[in-house]
Amino acid sequence: MFVANPKNRLVRQSFKSFSLSLIALSFTMPVAAQAVDVDIYGRAHVSVDVLGDGSDYGLNLSSNASRIGFRANHRIHDNIEVIMQLEQKVNFDERGGEFATRDSYVGLRGNWGQVRFGSFDTPGKLLRAKADVFNDRLGDLRNIASGDNMSFDPRFRNSIHYRSPAFYNTTFDIQYSPHNETGSTRDNQLQAISVGVNYSKDRLWLGAVYEMNQLETRDPTAIRLGGSYQFTDAWQGMAFYQHASDIAFGDRDVFGGGTKYRFGDYAVMGQIYHSTDNDLDDTGATMLAVGFDFYVTKDFTLYTILGVTDNDQLAGFSVSAGGRDTQLFPELGNTASGLSMGLIYNF
Repeated sequence: MFVANPKNRLVRQSFKSFSLSLIALSFTMPVAAQAVDVDIYGRAHVSVDVLGDGSDYGLNLSSNASRIGFRANHRIHDNIEVIMQLEQKVNFDERGGEFATRDSYVGLRGNWGQVRFGSFDTPGKLLRAKADVFNDRLGDLRNIASGDNMSFDPRFRNSIHYRSPAFYNTTFDIQYSPHNETGSTRDNQLQAISVGVNYSKDRLWLGAVYEMNQLETRDPTAIRLGGSYQFTDAWQGMAFYQHASDIAFGDRDVFGGGTKYRFGDYAVMGQIYHSTDNDLDDTGATMLAVGFDFYVTKDFTLYTILGVTDNDQLAGFSVSAGGRDTQLFPELGNTASGLSMGLIYNF
């Protein structure tokens, strides 16, 4: 007669419990996985450029704000969602790139708005980009608006950001950095703040931003105003104004506008911007750029741009500096010029 061994019975019970645990886990894992949405996205943007500094010309290859990123969100409550993004710059022209050098953050989102922590575009940078016909291309508005000590487009380090929900088509943003540098601080002497308001309804967008960065000896400050209007389904106009103060050699104003007209799979566009003199005479500049886009597919664009920056005698603004890896700055008083042929692939 067979007599059950207590040790064998214990083993069978343990194996049964382990098997039931595996079955339960197999049912719960898909639920957990589905609760978190993760997206991989990116942009490959490369151009071949002929760049001139007023003395000579050269053929160049440029990677223009190319990137790869990861986004995730997870709902933890009926009205609270965790959001996260890691974005890295990619250099197609000269190899390399550092991790999380672009918009990278973690935060919470709900019908009360959103709060984020990390390093990412400020309200001031977003306003400029929205009014910029050639953002991240030859002729980028930053060639004028962020030239000659007017650096109001870099991302804040160590920043905290809140965006309100829309009230009567209006949203409010405030982004603050207690220490806009690497490392720690004990005195918060390098703070930065960017406060913005945006109104958007139908075909109209209007925006205003105040931004200030504390430095060792100065507190550069900018007021930015921007707007766009969709005159027809094909034709859009944009405008931008900036007043920069507490910068080296005195205040500056930047103003101008652009337009874009689309017909089928093609578009023509152009913009012109001017920087006034600072406290010194003959330190202003005017940039003009015109371009042509061919939208091969929704995610793939070919383009050509011709741009020129006419500098006063003591000015050295570029036409190829904003949002691009390959930049050429002219000698003071020289005219900067460029012809760019590029492709953009979004995925």
